[in-house]
Amino acid sequence: MGQEGKAEFYILGKIIARFENSANDWREETDGNRSFKIQQADYDVLGKSELIKEARELEQKGLIRVKWFCGGSEIETITYRLKDMADIYRIAGRESKKSRLDNAREFVAGYEKRAETMWLNAYYRELLQEIERGKYPGDLEKYGEVLFRCLDMLEKLREPMFERVFSSKYLNGSKVFEDMLKSRVVSIGKKYHPMVDEVMGEHEILSQMYLEDYAQELELKGELRILLGGRVIDLSIFPYGMVLNSATLKHAEIDCDQRIRKIITVENKANYISMPYEEGTLILFCHGFFSPKEREFLVRLEQVLQEQRQAGADIEYYHTGDLDYGGVRIFRYIRTKIFPLVKPLHMDVDWYEMYVKLGYGMDMGASSWEKLKKMREPLLQPLIDRMLAEKKVVEQECFLF
Repeated sequence: MGQEGKAEFYILGKIIARFENSANDWREETDGNRSFKIQQADYDVLGKSELIKEARELEQKGLIRVKWFCGGSEIETITYRLKDMADIYRIAGRESKKSRLDNAREFVAGYEKRAETMWLNAYYRELLQEIERGKYPGDLEKYGEVLFRCLDMLEKLREPMFERVFSSKYLNGSKVFEDMLKSRVVSIGKKYHPMVDEVMGEHEILSQMYLEDYAQELELKGELRILLGGRVIDLSIFPYGMVLNSATLKHAEIDCDQRIRKIITVENKANYISMPYEEGTLILFCHGFFSPKEREFLVRLEQVLQEQRQAGADIEYYHTGDLDYGGVRIFRYIRTKIFPLVKPLHMDVDWYEMYVKLGYGMDMGASSWEKLKKMREPLLQPLIDRMLAEKKVVEQECFLF
């Protein structure tokens, strides 16, 4: 954020760099002297005559002391006083590191006070810790206030908003987010947001923050009764499937009289489409990870079904997906965030070995193997161990062959 030193003040730039790279000099009002030797590389940068001319000028100003040799035609060492650093910064046209860090601390702390969520607070706290260690935040250096304004508004979204609408409304341009901030916001979300899983793609991560490039929709087929506008709507009359859009997910209530006896969540679209309607079963297309509005709707459904189970209803939950690291992560996400009683469907060792023997196994990447090795998911652990041994994965679409 500060200005760069002018070319004619090369020596002052070196002094400032040494001062700021010191563990303690820049932090304290320290007295005393510091010195450094001039090397051939320094002459090469500025030119020998120019460097000597600058040294003599700064020496006359009383900012440095030069140890000359070869009759004053060569510089051996340059000595400067720490008490002169304010003047050195001023003449070099630079803001001091301490001043920059103090301003950055005040800036970030102001946004931290406004933060309403734990994930954004965690991000700000890490920046403040960087500042205390003497490091200027790279995000503030690169993006300035626009990133922080973006995050401040993002965490306050309670309804899905299209990316370009958000950008136009809060960032003074419909493409500011897409062109400047999108990749960084995705990285921050991946590290700090509690609903983001490490295998989520860019769209899925932004979706967890209610930022969309298209509307959040829940695709389903089978048993489900909802209340909308005071009317009970039985969605089983759409045996080939239907979609609940964002507005419906928001306004629909879950009817207490559900006839669901089985729920199946499906990772991939082709497999979802191929599953036939069967009475008493609700089939949900999860397209990887459910969006926030889908998740909130399904959590409300689970609360109703939990009451029915407590009253004696027998309801089963299953998930079917890819036999790979991502598939394991999605299964765990559904189990921990939506349906705690979910069990794997076609995600076992026998199913895996059958398709590997049929030649549908694909080589697992080294990074996925390392990540899978650290995974612990009790209901899928035999499958995980087998995939680690074989180093192969199977995509769910193969189940249709």
